[in-house]
Amino acid sequence: MNIFGITTKSIIITAVILLLIGIAAYGTSIFLDRWTDEIVRTNTALTQETVKKITTASASLIDSLDRHNFFSRETLTKNDWRNIDNLFSSISAKQAFSVVGMEGGFYFVSFDEMIGYSWPTAPDPAPAYGPAPRSYPIIKSQILKSISLRKSLLEFHTFDFAVFPLATEPIILRDRVVGGTWARIHVERELPSSKLLRILNFVAIVAVGALGAALILLWIRRRHVNAIRAGLDLVKLDPSYRLPLESGVYGAIAASINSMVDALIQEQRKREQLERDLHQQDKMATLGKLIAGVAHEVKTPLAVIKTRIQMWQRDLRQEKPEGELRTTISDDSMVLVVKEINRLSNLVKRLLVFAKPTQNKFQRHNINDVVRQTALIIQVEAENKQINVLLECAEDLPLLEFDHQAMEQVCINLCVNAVESMQDHGTLTITTSISGDGGSVVVQFKDTGKGIPEELRQKIFDPFFTTKEHGVGLGLSISYEIVKAHGGKIEFIPTEGEGATCRITLPIHFEQRK
Repeated sequence: MNIFGITTKSIIITAVILLLIGIAAYGTSIFLDRWTDEIVRTNTALTQETVKKITTASASLIDSLDRHNFFSRETLTKNDWRNIDNLFSSISAKQAFSVVGMEGGFYFVSFDEMIGYSWPTAPDPAPAYGPAPRSYPIIKSQILKSISLRKSLLEFHTFDFAVFPLATEPIILRDRVVGGTWARIHVERELPSSKLLRILNFVAIVAVGALGAALILLWIRRRHVNAIRAGLDLVKLDPSYRLPLESGVYGAIAASINSMVDALIQEQRKREQLERDLHQQDKMATLGKLIAGVAHEVKTPLAVIKTRIQMWQRDLRQEKPEGELRTTISDDSMVLVVKEINRLSNLVKRLLVFAKPTQNKFQRHNINDVVRQTALIIQVEAENKQINVLLECAEDLPLLEFDHQAMEQVCINLCVNAVESMQDHGTLTITTSISGDGGSVVVQFKDTGKGIPEELRQKIFDPFFTTKEHGVGLGLSISYEIVKAHGGKIEFIPTEGEGATCRITLPIHFEQRK
């Protein structure tokens, strides 16, 4: 099967490749989604655990600071602020140190500041002044929300390329909220590039493997197809050659082709034998018709000759006085016998045309000369019947190789038939021209006679077939054999209106058979 020049197998191979790539992409997508979910769950749990640890670890310090009215002070010196920040940073660093990428810190309501920031596992250079400015509003907003609700919160935040879970917890001291703790970890930092690279390599290997397999299959298919094509070319040159058999689908195809060639050769032999038989039957049938026609034509003159000779024999047996003339032996009887003998002689001569339609006197002639000479020959008979003979000869016709005498006989036969088919008055038009493809010269005889019935067209060129009362039926048969010997074609074509049209087509380039 072939669709728009693409074989079914190519379509299947392409579909398999696309399917494999699709499966690989889908599997990769599912794997990444599951991996991302697992990373998010794991890091979310670690973030919640870390914020609780920070809150618990800082409880004693916060209680001590509260007893010293630390959270009631309106201002702090820079030294005090630095010391407090270092204390809380050490607590958050200690609790976040166990998780790579974890960061955290504190927020106190009285100061409206986040202090104690720590990111112990940060790559150099480590940040020293708290969370990134762009993250600061997000963290502070969630801490204030957690303080107002007086409960722990866990929310997932994304902005630009940053993705992180943020856990916040209020710091409640003797039923009073003094601040909050927070912790977060950037999830995108948890996606190791090496693992992602392995996944991409795996996908690439699968895709390349699929393409490689497809190319191998295509190469194998092309090799088998080329082998079969070469085998078919050899079969054309040598019908006895058979494609080599092998296993698999292509072996089955080769076996099928061999079987088909065997069947075709056998069928060809049967057809040739049938054609020979039909040709032999056709020859025998034609011979039978020819013999029957000859017998019919010979029978009458032979009967006349036989009757006259028998009369002469009887007359000779009778004794007559010396000097008395024989009544049956006369000049008229002799003329009649000679006439019938000439009739038989002419019949034999005309029959010889079937064995040898031409005299092999092929020379280059202009068919217009033959047509004009024929018109002169039949001119007297045509004028006697008041029939006009019109010539429409094309100029500059190429010279043809033909037997002038034989071709003149064809033209005379056709003209005589045309004139005889018309009663008094009529027109015979003879035209010459070049065929549409430029490879032949066409001579056409058109009359205004009674025409030829459709049922007689298939018999018109048969020997001894005639519709004339005293005709022999050999004129058109001889014309057919002569034209055929010149490699041409003669036929009666349908004519609009009255009359009949006979067309002769002679090839311009004709090689005479020796």
